[in-house]
Amino acid sequence: MNENNRKNDIPEHFSSAEEAGEFWDSHSAADYLDELEEEDMEFEIEKRTFLVPVNAQIYHLAEKQAKARHSTVEQIINTLLDRELVRTDQ
Repeated sequence: MNENNRKNDIPEHFSSAEEAGEFWDSHSAADYLDELEEEDMEFEIEKRTFLVPVNAQIYHLAEKQAKARHSTVEQIINTLLDRELVRTDQ
């Protein structure tokens, strides 16, 4: 698409990640290559997450506890696993 046919300019700022996502979901970066600037970026990954299947019944029990404790299912399951694994490792 040439510049005369472009529907929208890239906004100077997006108010949220969701707004940026909506814009780029409906626009191709290939149409804006002349306006994009190259950036050097470095990432430090401080936390690794592993996806482990959990039985539905266990998940729902953890969900119930999380709601009662104003916590997350992830925090409840990690706390339980940490307690159990530390106890059995001693």
